Amino acid sequence: MFRYGFFAIGLCLLLTSAFSQAPSQIDGASVVGFWSNAANPNEHFELRADGQFSIAENGQHHEGTWDLQGKTLALHFSASSVGKAQWDGQAFIDNEQKRWVRATLTSTAQNQSTAPPSASAGTTSAAQGQSGDQKASLQERLTSQFKLTKTTNDRKDIVTAGSVLVLQKDGLVMCSVDAKASPTNTYKNGAVSWGFGAKMAWGMALGAAHEEQQASDIPQRRFVAGEKFWVTGFTIQEDGVVSKFYSDPYQDVRYYGQLKFPFPKHTMPPADEELKTIAEAVTVQPDDNAAGNAPQQAQQQPVMAPIPPPPPPPDAPPPPPKTISLGQTRDQVVAIFGQPQKVVNLGTKEIDYYPDMKVTLIRGKVTDVQ
Repeated sequence: MFRYGFFAIGLCLLLTSAFSQAPSQIDGASVVGFWSNAANPNEHFELRADGQFSIAENGQHHEGTWDLQGKTLALHFSASSVGKAQWDGQAFIDNEQKRWVRATLTSTAQNQSTAPPSASAGTTSAAQGQSGDQKASLQERLTSQFKLTKTTNDRKDIVTAGSVLVLQKDGLVMCSVDAKASPTNTYKNGAVSWGFGAKMAWGMALGAAHEEQQASDIPQRRFVAGEKFWVTGFTIQEDGVVSKFYSDPYQDVRYYGQLKFPFPKHTMPPADEELKTIAEAVTVQPDDNAAGNAPQQAQQQPVMAPIPPPPPPPDAPPPPPKTISLGQTRDQVVAIFGQPQKVVNLGTKEIDYYPDMKVTLIRGKVTDVQ
């Protein structure tokens, strides 16, 4: 997708006519003309002889200027947002390995190219028709299923740990928390994508937030299925749900980003259906809920009453009470209370069960005692 992938790597078009502003040929053939995604003809772009381009992808429409640099096509969405694509001799290949091939501008595609304004109006109308009860129901379900993590204002550390999410699909792009804005990925048709249009939007957001920040200078990481991170928020928009993620440090760099789940046909589905779609991409790692009944069951088993120790001599002071404090290490807790009866290990989060308390540790330090 151009907006969500295509121009992160490349484009190329065949001979129509050359324009004087910049080279317009690769291997002797002009790139001016109409191109479409070989796997999805509804996604397409057009390079015009006047140096302008337009692209329709994922229901989005963008325009800008283009030029050739050898066999690399550069699309300029703005002064700071430029996407590039490589010619492989037959087609343009983007960063998601999509092939963009020469195509004929059909009436259907032409209508789709000019559809964004009316589509936008339709989206607004559909959103206005959605009941407040439906949105409230979805918000309630999201809040109950995903416990949010709270971070410090500078996003450098966790204040309160929430649900740990497990990524089920490859390709989620997040950036360093030092960035003033985070990239927004999209989950659609069973895949996570972050394409050229998304990169353009991120670059523009960075420019608006901080003039000195450039997307190319910010550390980025592509997460794959099986990796884990935290969820810090959900936003229900008119056309979809946007989730916000936050990672543990990787080589001293924490990452954050967003994943959008667009509503089918811009219409909010029932909460159950939307949660099923979200679960295709991310799931909550089970915490102590499943194991929480184990200590209670153990208490129901008949056990011998412990033999009380002999009373201390009258002149001996009573032993000091055992204490536990936030911030203590696991070794300190074990030294005071002994080994726990049960341990639930959730990666950076660990829950130790004692006969009369539950100790929660994050990265080896006590954060909660119940």
